[in-house]
Amino acid sequence: MACCWSRGAEGLLPASRDSDFDRQVLVGFGKVLDAGGVIRTSPGSIQRRSLTGTLGVVVQFSAEHFNKKRKPPESQQQQVVGTVDPEAFNFTKVDPAEKLLEVEAIPQDHPDGGLTMTVLANVSPLATGHVLFVPNCGELLPQVLTEHLLLGGLRVLAKSTRHDFRLVFNSLMGFASVNHFHFHGLYLNYCGLPDSRLPIEKVERSIIAGGTTEGRAALELLVEGKWYVRGFVVTAGCAKGTPGASPPADIAALASLTSRVVLELQKRNIPHNVILAPPSGRKPKRAQAAGGLANEETAKPEASSPEIYILPRQPEGSLREDAGFNAAICEMSGLVIAGSEETFKSLSEESVQEIFKSDVSIPEPAFDELICKVAWLPI
Repeated sequence: MACCWSRGAEGLLPASRDSDFDRQVLVGFGKVLDAGGVIRTSPGSIQRRSLTGTLGVVVQFSAEHFNKKRKPPESQQQQVVGTVDPEAFNFTKVDPAEKLLEVEAIPQDHPDGGLTMTVLANVSPLATGHVLFVPNCGELLPQVLTEHLLLGGLRVLAKSTRHDFRLVFNSLMGFASVNHFHFHGLYLNYCGLPDSRLPIEKVERSIIAGGTTEGRAALELLVEGKWYVRGFVVTAGCAKGTPGASPPADIAALASLTSRVVLELQKRNIPHNVILAPPSGRKPKRAQAAGGLANEETAKPEASSPEIYILPRQPEGSLREDAGFNAAICEMSGLVIAGSEETFKSLSEESVQEIFKSDVSIPEPAFDELICKVAWLPI
């Protein structure tokens, strides 16, 4: 699988160059936008500003966007795991003009079956190049994250050579507007985030289980109090026997550990939002590890691993009506989509933190119990 994940291990990654995949996505999106009649909101109309403070939160507003977003049916707002209603809107019913390309994520001869991603232009885009990836579109898979779908997402992520490309996921009750499985694809450099990272990706974290060296996977925590929601980060070392000073990560192991954490959330009916990010080429900012783990991690080469952020949260109905924004994956990560010009102008870092801590973050006892459970998952 061709990708740039094993390059640039020391320091910053080299400058991005668009892969054929990136060009197909961005050129295809541009053609649909220029043709007119499909994209409902123009990325060119979006205003953005950075909030004053230490977190790096960006807020954006488009008068066209917020009111044209599809609302999920009430039946979708009670269970994280639900079956698809074929009579409801799904992605087999979109205008054929929205389809940009198809991408083989997992070959058909894979033991668990193949995955082909249909790439659709998002008709209410948050930025240029905002697209949807729908696996095996005709099968009407529910919006439920599984190990196989995670593996497919990671393989799609590897097809991009741009450091700003992300795949993101909203569960049911976590602001997924359609119960038909899909990832959102975003290019952060078009979202007012020029350093190719979401603000949440800069947050200090600490390893609570495993590690990132050969044959291992690591489960980390965002350090409490460093961000306005709590969450997990999963990374992986290389497969055993992989040579090189900075070998590529074992994405099968990464998908496996991530899916087991997500499964715990599904069992508890806890909504969640997920980010799939490519290797950053930077050493993550980590709190001091225990001596033995710290020595082990510095004694062996770390793999160049993608990072998966898992953010448990309260159901979307817990968000106050006058918040002025939804609290989906972008807002959880530091890119807030304001619903009105008044909100766009008045939001502050303090008000964003207060709303998320009271209306979105799960209660501390529930999160602490979750930590205890997932920290003992086999790694």
